[in-house]
Amino acid sequence: MQQQIFIQTNSPNNKGFSWSEFFSFRKMITLQVIQVVYFIIAGLITLGGIITLFSGNSLPGGFFTGLAILIFGNILWRIWGELIIIFFRINNTLSDIDDHTKTEHP
Repeated sequence: MQQQIFIQTNSPNNKGFSWSEFFSFRKMITLQVIQVVYFIIAGLITLGGIITLFSGNSLPGGFFTGLAILIFGNILWRIWGELIIIFFRINNTLSDIDDHTKTEHP
């Protein structure tokens, strides 16, 4: 008995932009927005950490507080961003599974 194996690849046809998918909220734009916002906030955290690092007496333990902001602030912000992105990737994967099962079994 011969067994057939089908390998499906992501075709560029179903990854394009469609206004109908955009207005029906099937196409998520939040993933791209989150990535842009991540870099902006990471830059602000880094800038705030550097300012605190060299500000002297503005905060108790200015040098160590600035160092903590630089290290832990960026790490915690990265973890938060990754957790949010995971939810959108799960949604994308489930949508792909739904699309593939609809086309295979009409």
